Amino acid sequence: MTEQPADETKETVSETASPPEELTVSVPPAEENNAPGREVRQVKIYCHHCQQKLEVTGLQAFAHINCPACGTDLIVPKWFDNYLLEEPCGRGGMSSVYRALDIALDREVAVKIMDPRGPGGQEGFLNEARTAATINHSSVIPIYTCGIFEGQAYIVMQFMNGGSLEQKLLLTKGAPLAVNDVIQWIHDAAEGLEYAANHGIVHHDVKPGNIMLDADGNAKIGDFGIAVRDQTDEEQMKNSYGSPLYISPEKVSTGLEDSSGDIYSLGATFYHLLTGTPPFQHENLEELLWARVKQNPVAPHQLRPGISPLISALIMRMMHHSPEMRPQYPEIIRSLNAALHHNDTSTLTMRKEMPLPQGHDAAKSPNSTSSLRVKSPSVMLKRRRSSIAKIAPEAAGDIPPIDLSSKENNRPTGQNPQPVPPRGKNSLLMVSLIVLAVLMTGFVVFSAAQLIQAVQFSETVQNAEN
Repeated sequence: MTEQPADETKETVSETASPPEELTVSVPPAEENNAPGREVRQVKIYCHHCQQKLEVTGLQAFAHINCPACGTDLIVPKWFDNYLLEEPCGRGGMSSVYRALDIALDREVAVKIMDPRGPGGQEGFLNEARTAATINHSSVIPIYTCGIFEGQAYIVMQFMNGGSLEQKLLLTKGAPLAVNDVIQWIHDAAEGLEYAANHGIVHHDVKPGNIMLDADGNAKIGDFGIAVRDQTDEEQMKNSYGSPLYISPEKVSTGLEDSSGDIYSLGATFYHLLTGTPPFQHENLEELLWARVKQNPVAPHQLRPGISPLISALIMRMMHHSPEMRPQYPEIIRSLNAALHHNDTSTLTMRKEMPLPQGHDAAKSPNSTSSLRVKSPSVMLKRRRSSIAKIAPEAAGDIPPIDLSSKENNRPTGQNPQPVPPRGKNSLLMVSLIVLAVLMTGFVVFSAAQLIQAVQFSETVQNAEN
C-alpha cells in the first residue's frame, strides 16, 4: 500500500462502498523495529468503535492514530513477552506501569517494567513481587507473576482501573474528597497493612499514589518496592526511601521505623485526602522533613468543619510524634467501622495537643538548617504520659452534686410507687427446677439400665437351664 498522509487515507476509505477486511495504517515506524536481527511480531487490533481490523505492525508504540474507517482515535500497542502493552498508566523513579492484555488468559492486567538505568538492580526490583506475593489479602493488590524479558525485569499484577487516590486528588484540583469515601478507603488500606504487619512486612512508603481503586471502588495497597521484613538489617532500612510528605518523624531522625511508621504515613494520607492539603508544606526539602519532628499539624476539623472531631482526633493520634502513642491497626479499623456505620464512636480516645520535643520554642521559627537539628532524636521516641484529659481535683468542686431525691419530690401527690418483683426468689425457683429435671433424667436413665441388665440376666438363666 502506498504511504500517504492520514487525511488522504481517511478520504480514500470513506469513498469506498465497503471497508476492506483489513486496513494498514501508515505512520513513522518505530526505531526499535528497525534494529537488525530483531524479530518483528505482527500487531493487529480492532477499532473499538466500528470493529474494523487494522494492521499496525512496525508502527511507533503508543502512537495515537485515527481509524481509517471511522476516524476514531486509537493507540498502537506493543508486544512485551506474552503481553500486549496497550497504554502507559504511570511512571515512577525506577519503573513504568502499563495497562496490558494477557494473551494466554485473555484478561486485562497491569505490567510494571523496570527502567534498566534504575537503582537497586533487577533483584531488588523483583523483591517487590516476592514480598507482595506472600500477602494474600483482599486489600492488597495481587501479584500474578514476574520475570525478565530482553534484559528488563517486570511484574504482572491486577489492573486497578479506578486509578490511585493521588489521581483522585489531582482530579479535584486540591478540593477535599467525600468524607465517607475517604474513611472507607483508609479502612480498606488499614486492613491490608495490618495483614502485612502480622506477617512481619512493613511497607515504608504508604501514600495516596500507592493506594489504588478497582472497578467497584475498593481500595487496595500496592507498590511494596521498598518494603522490608522486620528482621532486615538496619543498613537496608536506612537506605530505603519514603515520600517526604508522608514519612514518619522517627524515619527522619533515625532512619529506622517499624509498622508504627506505616500507621503515621497512613494518618498523613488520611489527613491529605480529607483536607485537600498535606499535613506539612515547605519548599525546602529539609524543612519539610523536619517540620513533622518539631511541630504538630493543624487539626483536620479546623481546616474542614465537616470532619467529625473524633475522626480528627484519630488522625492526630495516628500522626503522634511517639510511635508508642499511636493507635494500632485493630483500634483504627474498629473506629473507622463505627464512623462508617454511624455507631457509637466513644471508643475513640480524645487527645490534648501533642507536646513538642523538649527544648523547642514553638514561637521561634527556624531560619537556618542548623536550627532544624533536634537536640536528641530519642526525645520523640520516649513514651509520653497519657494524653487522656482528666479533671483536676480543684475543678471537681465546680461540678454540681446529683440530687437523688429529685425524683421523689417530683412524684405526684397520692401516687404510690410500683412494687418491684423480687428477683432472688425467681432465680431460686429456676435453679430448683433445673436441679429437679437433672435428677429425674438421671433416675430414668438408671432405671432403664437396670431393666436391660435384668432382661439379659433372665435370658442367660434360661439358656443355662436348657
